[in-house]
Amino acid sequence: MLKIRISILALLCSVLCQAQIDSAFHFTYKFSYVSSIIYPGLSTGAEIPLLHINKELLKKSKPWYFKERFITGNLNWYHHPGFHDNLYITAEWVLRRTRYRGFISEFSLGPGFSRTFLGGTTYKVNDNGDVSVIKLAGYNYAMITIGGGVGYDFSMHKNLPFSSFAKMNLITMFPYNSTIYFRPVLELGLRYSPYKSRHRTVKGPLTTLNQK
Repeated sequence: MLKIRISILALLCSVLCQAQIDSAFHFTYKFSYVSSIIYPGLSTGAEIPLLHINKELLKKSKPWYFKERFITGNLNWYHHPGFHDNLYITAEWVLRRTRYRGFISEFSLGPGFSRTFLGGTTYKVNDNGDVSVIKLAGYNYAMITIGGGVGYDFSMHKNLPFSSFAKMNLITMFPYNSTIYFRPVLELGLRYSPYKSRHRTVKGPLTTLNQK
């Protein structure tokens, strides 16, 4: 089991290192700590921007904000001692709004795939009564994840290509013993957007700009 954990951590680190290579798609990269109830884990991923709308309103009660839409791919892992290690991949549709002052709110939804690795030694007995050890024993599940979060975009006023976020996700795994298994996951992390240089602080009438 120690080898499995080391392999998972090495895979997460390699994905994070690869994410440092910027591309024409203007990826946003993220790395975060996750906690499934009280069980620790890690998550890394990349966002592809699909839509960016600048809205600037004259009314003081509705300050300038950004509407953004992303498709994200995430590699996630958490460790539940004595039960299992859960390695799961998700693809999400993200709706995000960033206020003029830098505060972020977002919603996400998407499918995924989960592979669990049992935390103890697993044995198999054949029809002749012979006992053998099952290596990397675990289960495969389909998933749906839904989440919402808040954060702060440091590129708005400090000219830093980073944002911080806190997010609560609910992952649904099925079929789980012929039923559905729900598990809340708290996520705390940072996003890195090397292409961000778009923000202005001008006020004026309503304007809308679409970008990719």
